[in-house]
Amino acid sequence: MVRKYRLGQSRDAHDLDSPDAYAREGKAQSKRRQQSAERLTTEAESHDADSMLLLPDASPWSHLEEATLVCRHSQIVDLELDDRSFLRATLAGKLKGVKLVVGDRVRFSKVPVEATDPDLPQSQVVAVLPRKTLLKRGGIDDREPWQLICANAEELWVCAAVVDPPLRPGLLERAQTLALAAGMGFRIIVTKRDRASAKDPLPELDPLREQGLPILETSAVSGAGLTELADLLKGRSVVLVGHSGVGKSTLINALVPGLNRRTGGMSRYGTGGQTTTSALWLQCPTGGTLIDTPGIRTLSVRGFPRTLLPTIFPEFPSDWIEDPMALDPEDEDLDLDFPERLQSLQRLWQEMDERNPNQNVHR
Repeated sequence: MVRKYRLGQSRDAHDLDSPDAYAREGKAQSKRRQQSAERLTTEAESHDADSMLLLPDASPWSHLEEATLVCRHSQIVDLELDDRSFLRATLAGKLKGVKLVVGDRVRFSKVPVEATDPDLPQSQVVAVLPRKTLLKRGGIDDREPWQLICANAEELWVCAAVVDPPLRPGLLERAQTLALAAGMGFRIIVTKRDRASAKDPLPELDPLREQGLPILETSAVSGAGLTELADLLKGRSVVLVGHSGVGKSTLINALVPGLNRRTGGMSRYGTGGQTTTSALWLQCPTGGTLIDTPGIRTLSVRGFPRTLLPTIFPEFPSDWIEDPMALDPEDEDLDLDFPERLQSLQRLWQEMDERNPNQNVHR
């Protein structure tokens, strides 16, 4: 069998990661192994997650005009100017390595500061202004610690369908984690409410209701909740997230008449069809801003601090949150109203501590 390695992972790293590799080693072998492990660890941990989010100083470009990044196409971006007109621009070379996302406030030059391809747009983004908020999820490893979703949004609205796809409380708890970490408001939007009986109280949401989290039930078919949703949006910038097929595009079409975002149904495998391929900043005619995002499979919390967990799971004692893996959700002595909540706590607790797969753990 040929063993495959991750990009950037050496065979030495794999060998050192196995306890059997040094079970009977002598002192000299142990010392050499530890020195080698330190070198590998230093290489892996040089990717500091926080430093990767730092933005270059924008003050030298304060004389240039500001705009909002509304859509990104690799190295070309669409900008919305203060007069609501649109402009397409390239990114200056000095922004290489800077991850720009929808919602970023930028400064641009209509005359390229650097030489560009004459076939490309001649405007050029040269600076990114400090972000008020930054919504992100965990990345793959320390070489890609964060996946950025959007910037400068005030609230995160997570969409959850009653059916097709089924309502998954675990996604709501993960979205709440991301909103807390970003310092954003949080709201749950239940879609396709007409697909379930009005007598169905949706007990899956009871633990979240007990926290006092705002939950709005809507239906694009009957129009239930849409007027209230439009009122909540006025004067706010909101990002919508959710699984493919939950009805984000349908909601946006109802809130932004004439936009006609493409909508999709369910696949033969019971999953939603993705119709949104990139995040997009949308101004609503009644006031407010919506950021539509592609459907997601999961929201990773890798790298987020465990100090967020007491807020997400306030019903559990602090000693449970410090070490939830010592508990059994099926233990009747715990007298849990919602054993699934303890299982979810255990999943998030473990994921927040996941290590970099390129990093040696046996030191």
